[in-house]
Amino acid sequence: MKYKMQIMLIGGGKLIYHLAKNLMSKGHFVNIINKDRDYSLQLSRQLSVEVICGEGSDPNVLEDAGAYQTDILVSLTQKDQDNLFICKMAKEYFGIKRTTALVSNPANEYLFKKLGVDAIFNTTQLLSSLIEQNVAVENISNLITLEDGKLSITQFIIQGDAPSIGKTLKDIDLPLSIVLGGIIRDGEIIIPRGGTVIKEGDKILIISLPEDQATAIRVLGGEI
Repeated sequence: MKYKMQIMLIGGGKLIYHLAKNLMSKGHFVNIINKDRDYSLQLSRQLSVEVICGEGSDPNVLEDAGAYQTDILVSLTQKDQDNLFICKMAKEYFGIKRTTALVSNPANEYLFKKLGVDAIFNTTQLLSSLIEQNVAVENISNLITLEDGKLSITQFIIQGDAPSIGKTLKDIDLPLSIVLGGIIRDGEIIIPRGGTVIKEGDKILIISLPEDQATAIRVLGGEI
């Protein structure tokens, strides 16, 4: 029987939804810290987990969320410096044995490892690898599936008549179960933010359940 762990997830936007759902399906106990109040309520309803609304860098918030009982902490905020601070505090103040952090700037990876972060998810490195290994010649390309086909990463190229062109991500009505993992524009990698504007020719990396791919493509590119 596998050991069931208490896992704390911090930040992460829509990525939190998929990660929490996957961990819970394996029997682990999950709680979440997210600073967006509306989204925290939505996560709590969708996943039936404890969600604390607050800053993950605040030790009082971490304590209220159960940091002293946590086996693994995963920090997925949009700022590298916040993720590093949270992981260091988790180990030194709360005694959490394992920490994992999201790193957007590859130059920071060495510092994270040197300062004791146990596992690093380098989004830029991952996207670069996908670019090198998968050259898209079609509008839609299935790049990779995870967890025995239960989760997929799809690349979709925005055409000139797409309804999403000129809109910011926060103004695009994507379901909770769909995450935009990255945008490749003119050979450069963009980590999506709420204010990121979709442009013609953008290659969008869509992380979703396989059955949700069509919905994501329809919202971004129109009827399929």
